[in-house]
Amino acid sequence: MALDRQERIILEALQKDATQPVAEIAHHAGLSTPSCWRRIRQLREAGYIRRQVALLDAAKVNLLVTVISSVTLRDKSVAGQREFEQFAQERDEVQECLLLSGGRDYQLKVIVPTIKSYEHFLTSVLLNLAIVESAESNFVLREAKQTSALPLGLVE
Repeated sequence: MALDRQERIILEALQKDATQPVAEIAHHAGLSTPSCWRRIRQLREAGYIRRQVALLDAAKVNLLVTVISSVTLRDKSVAGQREFEQFAQERDEVQECLLLSGGRDYQLKVIVPTIKSYEHFLTSVLLNLAIVESAESNFVLREAKQTSALPLGLVE
């Protein structure tokens, strides 16, 4: 299913604020409210909209430390990758897990309350995995930009 202009407008609006009324989205897209509802339903069914969530302020919920951890695996096989990715899926503090090309195998975005809690995660959990050879930690000092919105304007 190729996206038309109205569907891009709908998706951009939902990415900015999924709680806005469908009538408002419909107005911006130049559609009737029922037509907009149908398109949103079709976009969900086609998998364009995976889920809708509330984005929380990490500092307000006392998650004050964000770390980018670059991980090198001992076992770089598909089985090793599956094992590591399963580990990442099961850990609440791991917000993102990206398979990389280049010098490191994975990059993790880890969010924890304190440096001490990250030290525990690193030394007692991550580095205790048999498949992990090493990890390099970079502490985020400031979040200059954070978005979950995809750049739909770049897509033709």
